[in-house]
Amino acid sequence: MLLGLRTVVLAVADLSAARAWYAALLGFAPYFDQPFYVGFSVGGCELGLVPAEPDQPTGPGGDVPYWAVGDVPHALGRLQALGATVVQGATDVGGGIVLAHVRDPFGNTLGVIDNPHFRADLGQPAAGPGEVSERTIVHQVRVAAPPARVFALWTSSEGLAEWWHAKSRIELCLGGAMELYFLGEEPRGRQGSEGCRITSWLPDRMLAFTWNAPPDLPTRRFRTFVVLELAEVDGGTSVRLTHAGWPAAGLQDPDSGWPATFAYFDRAWGRVLHMLVDHLGAA
Repeated sequence: MLLGLRTVVLAVADLSAARAWYAALLGFAPYFDQPFYVGFSVGGCELGLVPAEPDQPTGPGGDVPYWAVGDVPHALGRLQALGATVVQGATDVGGGIVLAHVRDPFGNTLGVIDNPHFRADLGQPAAGPGEVSERTIVHQVRVAAPPARVFALWTSSEGLAEWWHAKSRIELCLGGAMELYFLGEEPRGRQGSEGCRITSWLPDRMLAFTWNAPPDLPTRRFRTFVVLELAEVDGGTSVRLTHAGWPAAGLQDPDSGWPATFAYFDRAWGRVLHMLVDHLGAA
């Protein structure tokens, strides 16, 4: 039933000050920011801040750990069957997020949560060991800017907004979000690269992240991966993008959707890198 520790919520006396302090500590803004809740996605886990109630303790003893579950009412029923006491029943707090609180037989408070907006896993890979195609998409350009400048443009929401897309959530940490919302008016899950994650990076040299297909392609539920490599050259930076992790069998089956996905990204990444050249100039 319990799928993993998902969220730790801290009750704070001054939400605004706490938000600013944790944003400075983590180096990025919260993904959810409202007067009643501030949420940070931190390397696959969530740190939540809430304003303390008048009689609510803060600091040690005032925290509630939440466990991820697939079905809150079902989890609540099982907890009750095991002797837990319900403190707060299943509650939809908005955006499809459902949570509940119980007290275990020993007096500890336990939260369970189903949050479709927060996924700590890297998604379902398109191909397993021995199934990955040798075919890759490779595009390379030279831009008139140093590697540090190029790296910054790829690794923050503010940087991406300068040249690619205005709305995104980028968290430069292991398992951090690499989400661009190209279709912001669509429901969550159909907006863009939701659920894609940063898997590794070397400052000013390399960035790797998982990637998914557009919502109109049947391959969307799978993840491939992208590696961006930066190297200093005369007059600027060589930018090499490799999109790999394609299923060998899928690329050979025209009905699988994979040939169409491969062709789509071969065109798309070429356009993206030319946007970068337009922004920085060619070296």
